[in-house]
Order: sequence, then structure tokens, then C-alpha cells
Amino acid sequence: MKTEPGRRFEPAGDPLERIFAGGASALTLVRTMGIGRWLRMEREALAQTVKVTAACALAWWLAAYVLKVDLPVLAPIGVLLTVSATAYSTVVRGAQQILAVIVGVAAATAFIWLIGPNLGTLAVLVVAGLVLTRLLNLPAQNVQIPITALLVFALGSTYGFARLADVLLGAAIGIAANLLVLPPRFVDHAGKELCGLSGELSNLAEDMAEGLRGEWDHEQAAEWLDRARTLSQRLEDTEEAAEQAAESVRLSLRRRRYDRRLRQVAEAATCLDHACHQLRGVARGLVDLVAGVRGLPGERGADLPEPLADELSALSRIFRHFGMLQVSPGSREDMEDLRAALDDGERQHRRMAGTIHRTSHPELRFLQGALLDDCARIRHEFDPDDGPHRAAFPTPDRPAHPAATTSD
Repeated sequence: MKTEPGRRFEPAGDPLERIFAGGASALTLVRTMGIGRWLRMEREALAQTVKVTAACALAWWLAAYVLKVDLPVLAPIGVLLTVSATAYSTVVRGAQQILAVIVGVAAATAFIWLIGPNLGTLAVLVVAGLVLTRLLNLPAQNVQIPITALLVFALGSTYGFARLADVLLGAAIGIAANLLVLPPRFVDHAGKELCGLSGELSNLAEDMAEGLRGEWDHEQAAEWLDRARTLSQRLEDTEEAAEQAAESVRLSLRRRRYDRRLRQVAEAATCLDHACHQLRGVARGLVDLVAGVRGLPGERGADLPEPLADELSALSRIFRHFGMLQVSPGSREDMEDLRAALDDGERQHRRMAGTIHRTSHPELRFLQGALLDDCARIRHEFDPDDGPHRAAFPTPDRPAHPAATTSD
């Protein structure tokens, strides 16, 4: 079966494929949400880009015209090395950068004084810098200690103090920018991740429904199962996004105003986790059916009752509208559409239940019941009134997101 553009069924194998996959995923979101809603969702990312650019320009101006340093470009580099995803991690990262430069300057000065500038000193500085990076528990990608040591080795000890001044300036501006000017709130980003995953689960459920209405075989069922497994792996990304959202307001003076939204994001991630595994169970059952395992009739039993395909279509709409409720602004229409899809799924469930007794093959009848139960479990996960994840939905007295300010 042909696939629609923008759907990711397997993890990208190399950086270029990841770039294309990311672009395709963005296009899918634009088509699903509409250009206006997508732009509103992306406005915080644009604001952060403008803010970091302005911070780099300010750092260069201060270094060049106020402090009059020889290499003012090192100050904006310090900003870029310091600014991180959240205000809290920016403070931590700034402290790490300053500590790394101090240690690098001290190590280089000491080794050059002891054994002089030669090939052996260079090798010792690299080894010592990497070892100290691990001993100081700095991130693996932070190689400021050996880099600073090598620059001091090449340019002399006076460079080391200039390097320290530039890093201090860049770190100070980077921390101030992320703490005081539109501090990044990754709540919207977490909602975007949840919306994207919901959209892909919606696509999978709809493709399964369309496949069951026509002729399908083991190869097609195996593709559905592979896609479900891939989406299960992507759940880690949504969980990381939810954790990042919580960290992004850690130093906020108005943290309490985000508490309800953070609970919604965390609960929505759990809801999708459960529903994704249950949809994977449906795909697993279809693979077993056409494979003829456990006494099942194989492809002879692939002509399943039509209500099962109709219920999968209803689940597709449930996934899609649930995802839309996680991005700003989650509208009343999305909630009404979700409830309508849940009602439709319940109707198809009753139709399917009324046909199972006509199946004479006992193993096939048992499988049909299991598939029906998995679909019912998915609907229960998304029930905003009586389901286990009621906190995953915007409450009636508030919008899906707090109003923008400064930024099993």
C-alpha cells in the first residue's frame, strides 16, 4: 500500500534522512493544523531565535567597543555555548563553561611551565582535559577544557585570561537573556510533540481501517505492526518533551500558573503511551491472524466484520482530535469532535459485538473479541469524563494553554 508523504514509519538511518523526515513531519503538521494555527504554535521558537541573535550581537558590541578585547567574536561564541533549552539548564551550562575554561587555563599554564611547549605537552593537555571533563562530571560533548588548554598552548597565557573574560561576558549575557528576556517555556513544544505523535497514530489507525475494508495480507499487516513499534519508540521523545517542559519553568517566579498545564502534558503523554501499546496489540493480532498461528485460519479469516474497520476509523479521529487539544488553542470544537468520535466508536463496538457469535471458528472468535477489547481500551483511555486520564484534557474554565506573557 502506498504511503502518504510525511509519515515516518521507521527511524531515519542517517543525518540526511533525519533532516528530510523532520521536514516531512512539519509539513504533515501544517496540513493537519492549518497554517495559521501552526504559526501560532511556532511563534515561541521564532522569539527564542531572535532573542539569542540579539544577545550575540550585544555580546560582540560590548566586547568590541566597551571592553575593547582583541577577539570580540569569542563573546557571542560564549553566548551560544551557554544558552540552552531552558533557563535552568542555561544557568547550569554557564557555570560549567566558566569552570571548564578556568580549569583549562590553569592546566595549560601549569604543564607549559613544567615541561615547556612541545608535542608531549600537547598530548598531555588533551588527555588531561578529557580526563578532567569526566572527573568534573561535565557533559560528554563539553570539551572546553582541552580546547581552552590547546588555545593557551598555541597563543600563550595572555590568551587564557582574554578567553576567561570573553566566556564570563558571554555566559553572563546568555544567562541574563534566558532568565529575564522571554525565558523559554517548552510547554508549547511538549504539546506540539504530543500532537505530532497523535497525528501519526491517527494515520496508522485510518490505514488499518482502509486495509481491512479491502484485501490485505501478511505483508501489509506486518507493515502496520512495524509502524506501531516505531511509534512506541517515539514515545520516549514525548516523555522527554514533557520533562523539558517541567524544567523550563523551574526558575520561573510564576511557576504555579503552569502547574495545571504541566499536569495536562504529563498525563497526555501517559495516555498516548497506553493507547499506542494497545493499538500495537491490534496490529499484532492482525499479523497473527494472517500468519495462521495458534490455530487461527490464516488469510482465509482475513475478511473481518466491517464494524471493526469502522471502529478503527473512529479511533483515528479520536487520536487526531486528542492531539489538537494539546496545542494552543485547544478549542471547544475539538472536544466536541472527540466526544462524537468516542460515541461513534461505541456504536461500532456494539455492532461488532453483535456479529462475533456468527463466527464458527473458535480461535478466530476469540481473536475478534480480543481486538474488540483493545479498541474499547483505547476509547477508555481518551474518555474525558470517566477515563483514567481526565487531567490530559483542558478544563472547561480555561483554554488549552495559559495566555502568553514573557515569555502501565
